[in-house]
Amino acid sequence: MNRQIVYGLTLFTLCLLLDQGTKAWGMAQGISVLNRGFIFGLAQDFPSLLRVMGLVCIFGFLFFFYVMLLTFLPKQLSKLKIGLSLLMGGVFGNVADRVWRGSSIDFIPLPLGEWSVTFNLADAFQWIGAALILYNVIVHEKIIWYPENQRGRYLILPREQIRFAAKMASTVLLSAFFLGLFSLTFWREMLLDKLPHHANSTLSFFILSYLSLTLLFSIAVFMGGIILSHRTAGPFYAFEQYVEELLKGRTSPLVLREGDHYQHLTKVADQVRLALKGEKER
Repeated sequence: MNRQIVYGLTLFTLCLLLDQGTKAWGMAQGISVLNRGFIFGLAQDFPSLLRVMGLVCIFGFLFFFYVMLLTFLPKQLSKLKIGLSLLMGGVFGNVADRVWRGSSIDFIPLPLGEWSVTFNLADAFQWIGAALILYNVIVHEKIIWYPENQRGRYLILPREQIRFAAKMASTVLLSAFFLGLFSLTFWREMLLDKLPHHANSTLSFFILSYLSLTLLFSIAVFMGGIILSHRTAGPFYAFEQYVEELLKGRTSPLVLREGDHYQHLTKVADQVRLALKGEKER
């Protein structure tokens, strides 16, 4: 596994542990405040089930894209990855509170004149992470949006890449089907009896939400498959083009992008280039 991915996930875990530890201390000292909203008390009037489901779904998508960014962003953007890890660690710290406790635990007072705001370390991690992300997006704009060694398109070998991405999306859909059956059974047996007057509308809302989330996540996984396969198909495409140019007289070495798979193809290309050069000299 890439070292930066390991470092990023380690920082994410440390943020979560530090946040939960300080919240436990705040509760033990009796200085904590329950926050049932999202950020700084927002959305406290929403139904508890809607808040929890919304937070979990949002975090699931964010964590998926977070891991993708750790995987696909170049090494030069290590500080951006630190910002992403801080942001996600803070987000998950508050999400974990709302899932397990029903509300977030705030214990750090922030006086703002007539307004009194209480927050926690998870909130601080989020703001610090967001600031680092914004700074790196501005400073490293060219690396993020206009990498010098980009190929210009992601569908290098369309048939193979689409087939690979479709397999990944199909795996997600199949897994979602079995999880959906389990969730629907659990919902009917454990929850609908407690909501006799809203059983049909609640069940319809659940099914519609689940199908929508499954579709969105499948699309995201399909796009991720295209990006991932690009790192595999790209080197072979570049090698194929390089050999054709060698036969036309090219003498420069093959250079692959950072993060591409099969980096050993550069050595193979050099051996082919030297072999062809030796034959021409004879």
